[in-house]
Amino acid sequence: MQLNMLASLTTEPAGTPVEPVTGQIVPQNGATSDIVYVMFHGYGNDEHEMVRIITAVDPGCDYISVQGPIHRQYLGGHAWYNSTDWDDMQIQSQCSAIGDQVVGMLDSSALKGRRKVLVGFSQGGYLAYRILADHPDMFAAAVLFAPSFHDAQVRFAEPTRRPKVFLGYGSLDQQISEEQKSAIRASLATFANVEERAYLGMRHDVCDAELTDVYRFLQSLPRI
Repeated sequence: MQLNMLASLTTEPAGTPVEPVTGQIVPQNGATSDIVYVMFHGYGNDEHEMVRIITAVDPGCDYISVQGPIHRQYLGGHAWYNSTDWDDMQIQSQCSAIGDQVVGMLDSSALKGRRKVLVGFSQGGYLAYRILADHPDMFAAAVLFAPSFHDAQVRFAEPTRRPKVFLGYGSLDQQISEEQKSAIRASLATFANVEERAYLGMRHDVCDAELTDVYRFLQSLPRI
């Protein structure tokens, strides 16, 4: 049985998640690995974005891909937080609250003994980082594609081991400032083992070379 789960969240107007994560497990034929990917899309996209990415790296994998709680009424798509009107403290609080909700869903006997790997792009990359920072012992690793960064202050749980993190940016990425890139590097270095890659000529995107590197990174993960 293959675990393919698409999940959604809802929030109050202030941005605090109040409803539990919901989704449907769709069994399919095919072998399963011991990795479960927990994935978060970028701004203006939806949960299918990350499915396309991870199945290009690991076909037939098990995943839970979550839809952001903020729906863009006119342009469509979803977001995890309001990057225009919220300050860093509000964004960090929102992402930590979402993370607590996701971790509550993952704390299930069906997933005991499985390696859980966070995957996120842009806003979803920051959310994946925030979940890892708050719950480092729950996850074997994280794959962060061009993450933003909004920590109002450094605030980490003390891990019993250092999770592995893949961090990738394009050399022409203008969406994420150099200040944000430097800050997330420094922050990750305090509690994780980071493998960073920069891709020449790539903008705020994902490329084939990066997916090849992610495949190699995932193959190197230790058993837990």
